[in-house]
Amino acid sequence: MTQCRIVKEWEELPIGGDNGIAENDAQRIHALAEKATIRLKVPHPVLTRTAKPSLSAGQVVGVLATHRVNLEILPKIDSDDDNALRRSLVRMLAVARNLPIADHELAQLDIQHENLLEILIRIFSDRLLDAVRRGLPHRYLRYEDDLPRLRGKLHVPRQFTRNAVRPDRLACVFDEFSADTPLNRVLKATVVRLLAISKSAANRRKLAELLSRFDSVGETDAPLRERVMLDRTNRSYHQLYSLAKLILAKDWQNTTTGHSEGFSLLFPMNDLFEEFVGRSLKIALPRISVRLQDKAHYAIESPSRRFQLRPDIVVDDVDGKIIIDTKWKQLRPAKPNLDVQPADIYQLLAYARAYGANRVILLYPWHKDLDQPSDGICQRWSSAGDSTPFDIATVDVSKSNVQVRETLREILGYEKVANAA
Repeated sequence: MTQCRIVKEWEELPIGGDNGIAENDAQRIHALAEKATIRLKVPHPVLTRTAKPSLSAGQVVGVLATHRVNLEILPKIDSDDDNALRRSLVRMLAVARNLPIADHELAQLDIQHENLLEILIRIFSDRLLDAVRRGLPHRYLRYEDDLPRLRGKLHVPRQFTRNAVRPDRLACVFDEFSADTPLNRVLKATVVRLLAISKSAANRRKLAELLSRFDSVGETDAPLRERVMLDRTNRSYHQLYSLAKLILAKDWQNTTTGHSEGFSLLFPMNDLFEEFVGRSLKIALPRISVRLQDKAHYAIESPSRRFQLRPDIVVDDVDGKIIIDTKWKQLRPAKPNLDVQPADIYQLLAYARAYGANRVILLYPWHKDLDQPSDGICQRWSSAGDSTPFDIATVDVSKSNVQVRETLREILGYEKVANAA
């Protein structure tokens, strides 16, 4: 029987006692977390063992699982409801990673009885079943084979070398309309992986049906190196391929060869928040250039370019450039300067100067302890020298994706553009 436990960012899971997990299980989960910390290259460990004893979570969310324990790490958002936190996390992932799930579909998910892993498995299996029931994508693939009868064209050089002593065999080159394509091999590999780790009976039934439908598709030892071609002929599979790559990414690698000691599906919250805001802005401002992780400028230009700058988001506004830097940390109104760190200010000012920006924004997650009743611009400062507007703003990630996009438009001053659209 698998034990399911939940912990939030920066909170602790007791080891031992009535409310904790067993010592052996804690050791296995902690070992899995240590490998994930190295793999993700995060500044804080995924899990830290304390003297209490307990396991303290860092700033990474997702699932760590062994054969005995599934540990779900949820984001520290302004809510005590685990289901609401899980729903917000799925919503952020859907936007950031272009996953096939809309706002209205979240209400239909069994958030209360499924952890993040089983939710993503259900989304993937439901979407893939809908697609393959209409037929697997096929392509004409080129084959070469020695056959007793001519098929396609004769491969003359091979016929007079390899088959010189085999007049009963013809070296043929032919095209065949086949389902054994790189895309289908990736999808099949994903189904096989999920079938091995899912604990949900409903998910396992769907995955078993999917595996039977991929019977004519071959196996692959390296699905992420398959040369997948996405075009209009397989458009309905584009988002499914994105989800398959997420499932088959390095975060899912077994911790050992042979018998698996566990797996992880983890997302650093700093990166996830940045991707979520950036992708939301791209959707919110379809006619405006929004660049993510831009690399066009350096801090030093002469005598040679040095110290490449990489702002989170650059918006090419009609009046100039707006630089946005996202920070997954809480503003604290009781502390000087809202507890905004000087290093974050200096970094953003460097971006502004290099890009010639006419406005810069530090964007944080909103929480109820702030002085402002809702998200938006929290404070407006101005930088020394040129008085460039320097905004401290917040966005409430517990809101729907539509509401988040409306907030971002308002922060940038595009509410009239949105209404006109």
